[in-house]
Amino acid sequence: MRNRLYKKDIDVIRVENQKSLEMKMSQCYKMHDNNNDRENALIDLLVTELVMHGKDANQIRQISQISKILGLSLGLGAAYCDTLEKASKVYDIGNIAICSEVYEKDDKLSFEEFNTVKQHTLFGYDILRYQDFPSLKLSAIISKEHHEWCNGGGYPSQLKCEEINVASRIVAIADTVGALFRKRPGRSTWSYEKILEYIQTRTNIQFDSDIIDVFLINQEAIHEILMTDLDAVPSAWYA
Repeated sequence: MRNRLYKKDIDVIRVENQKSLEMKMSQCYKMHDNNNDRENALIDLLVTELVMHGKDANQIRQISQISKILGLSLGLGAAYCDTLEKASKVYDIGNIAICSEVYEKDDKLSFEEFNTVKQHTLFGYDILRYQDFPSLKLSAIISKEHHEWCNGGGYPSQLKCEEINVASRIVAIADTVGALFRKRPGRSTWSYEKILEYIQTRTNIQFDSDIIDVFLINQEAIHEILMTDLDAVPSAWYA
């Protein structure tokens, strides 16, 4: 029997998770007087929530570091790339509002399930957009746009090319590479060579050609990041 999740059996959307997180964020904000401390504490909280929901902590940091490398290579500036590094740790926070069983399925999602999963982009945007920190405001944009495609075939708004924020275009690639490099339900880990071939076939379809170009320029450094257990090295290495 096919492993399908019906809404009558499992509530696919966990709105209470979003409400609980928003309360925790409010409490976290009140606990710190310094804005820098507040920002870092909020990011730590969001990362913790993602890990509790099944996200791999190492993968979060790898995507963050890859995003920063791509941003620097594009000439976006050190200050912006520091913000991007923080933002790209927590852009996927909307996933906490989706039932984790959906992501653990071995077979393909049903049409209804996939349409529900798409909502994680908007859940994340709603959680992040009112936070008064540049990193979280940027993360809100990334949350909403990281599944948009350069040819307009993505979601939720079918944006094209330059309509998509450059940070979102960067994280879209880093997110895909990070996901393919790990085993997931119904799919084995891809080799790095296969990943490189795949992202190149998606140039100007899903991914920005300029970002693909700088990815290939930095492919050795990115491969090293993917092969490294960041829990086993000093935080300064990837901070």
